[in-house]
Amino acid sequence: MKTLYKEYLVVTLVVIIASLIVSMFLLGQLYNNYVREDADEKNLDIALEVTDIVGTMSADRLDEFFQSIAKLGYQVVVIDENKKITSYGAKFKKMHLNNEMVALVGSNSIYHGIREYKQNFSIMNHYANDVQNTIGVPFTMDNQNYAMFIRIDNASSFTEMHYLIVGFLFITTIIIFVAMILLARQLVQPLKQLQLATEQIAKENYDIDLNINRNDELGQLAIQFQKMAQRLAENDQLKKDFINNVSHDFQSPLLNIQGYASVLKDGENTEEERVQYLDIIEQETKRLSALTKQLLLLSSLDQKNLPIEKKTFSLDQQLKDLLFAKRWKLDEKQMELIYELEPIEIYADQHLMEQVWDNLLSNAVRYSEVKGKIVVTCSREENAVVVKVRDYGIGIPKDELDKVKERFYRVDASRSSQSSGLGLAIVTEIVGRHNGEFVIESELGKGTTVTVRLFDR
Repeated sequence: MKTLYKEYLVVTLVVIIASLIVSMFLLGQLYNNYVREDADEKNLDIALEVTDIVGTMSADRLDEFFQSIAKLGYQVVVIDENKKITSYGAKFKKMHLNNEMVALVGSNSIYHGIREYKQNFSIMNHYANDVQNTIGVPFTMDNQNYAMFIRIDNASSFTEMHYLIVGFLFITTIIIFVAMILLARQLVQPLKQLQLATEQIAKENYDIDLNINRNDELGQLAIQFQKMAQRLAENDQLKKDFINNVSHDFQSPLLNIQGYASVLKDGENTEEERVQYLDIIEQETKRLSALTKQLLLLSSLDQKNLPIEKKTFSLDQQLKDLLFAKRWKLDEKQMELIYELEPIEIYADQHLMEQVWDNLLSNAVRYSEVKGKIVVTCSREENAVVVKVRDYGIGIPKDELDKVKERFYRVDASRSSQSSGLGLAIVTEIVGRHNGEFVIESELGKGTTVTVRLFDR
């Protein structure tokens, strides 16, 4: 299996090798265009200078003179009319003279071997230890024609400084390569931890502890990954709690329906008892139906797939219609209803907003005492429409105000059969989808005020 570490090392090696190849190519171009010509001219000047001196000398001192030239760091080859070849200084590795070089004896031409030599890779031609890689000039001594081929000895051209530079480049290359390996390890190690953490999350194990202390993007990724794991753990727990709560809320009415249905099978029930049992079954069925509808609505809001069909409608009229529909519940508890509704039109989803007001009004009635009072107001404040529902019922403890918007949370356990615990959660979601604000204020024993602010478009 390929790993990022191996791929990084391979890429590093490829980059280094490619850099060397490109560098050699560019150096070759530089050598061909500038250095080769310059080296040829310099060696030609030296060759002409040497032959000028030789022209003033006697033949018996020729060997001694060329040996002195060789000691100065030059390789010299001399050929006479009889094609006798004499070498001075370090031997050439290749000593084959081509026809042009042999024909130089007795001619007036110049052999530009350094400029024309192209047997090796471009820049390596400069260091080829071949007699053809020289400058050749003819000269005459004691009426005898000769040709001299000369170039600087490669060994003498490498000074201590050159060796230091080569060593420096070699050591630098090794250090860079080792540094790249260490850097690769530093980059890959946190990624390996994240990979293992991902595998744990795939197994639904959200207890992740990433020991990645970095201030770069990988460090930020680790922090966000840790937060994601914590959020997934919370969501997983919420899912389990949700299933437990739903199971409990469905089980209770189902058991009641099952129990009273069994009792109805008994033919000894009176007509009054039979009607009473059927009423209970009907109530529990309605309760299940309402719970199912709320769960479906909340699920749609969670998945963000419930279309928001906004349009302009009369908010005050919608509230009046709902208050009229709740009138029988208010009369049943002998409650007083006060409402002040300004004529206001809003741009929102009419159906969803109806769910909001229905839940808030139902809660106000449910948690108010007999002969209590409910106040509903609708007004405009600056850039928002504000709806308030105030009751004077049992109220909510301060330490539970933040929890009442949670799903299935109920403040008054004794009234749990009257509520699914989803109403305020639905209100929170719908108001949030309308970019509004939902605030609950309450005092235990004195009542609750809920406020919904819908901001202008």
